[in-house]
Amino acid sequence: MENINSIKKYLFISVKPEFARKIIEREKSIELRKIKPHVKVGDYVIIYASSPVMCVIGFGIIKNIIDTSPQEMWSQYSSFLGIDKVRFDDYYQGKTKAIGIEIESIKQVTPISLKSLRIIDPNFHPPQIYRYVTNEQICKTIAEFLTNR
Repeated sequence: MENINSIKKYLFISVKPEFARKIIEREKSIELRKIKPHVKVGDYVIIYASSPVMCVIGFGIIKNIIDTSPQEMWSQYSSFLGIDKVRFDDYYQGKTKAIGIEIESIKQVTPISLKSLRIIDPNFHPPQIYRYVTNEQICKTIAEFLTNR
């Protein structure tokens, strides 16, 4: 039986298309958030490019979760964030915490559209921030996607 601590989680994140592309092209290795996800190093991340793209475009492995102040995040990691200082400051305005999801082993996939995801699960809605998916959901989605191509 697999140790409960060794089971990998899948973090499904919605990312604006500009930043999703930067992650896939390795111009950005840290995705910024305001809320810390309950994941650990080695868990998986699924990258969903939000509207107007509305597709899963890649995945990766969580290398690190950075939990710091916005000032420290910018000071130490700005070259990995794929965002300019004005938009960074606007995003964290009035916040005392900045969360960074550092992603490695990024793989681009043939885009899986929202329409395709809803064929598999009619109740599927992309997360506003993030959501967790199970191994069973991933296997079902991949099998259904390959069958319906």
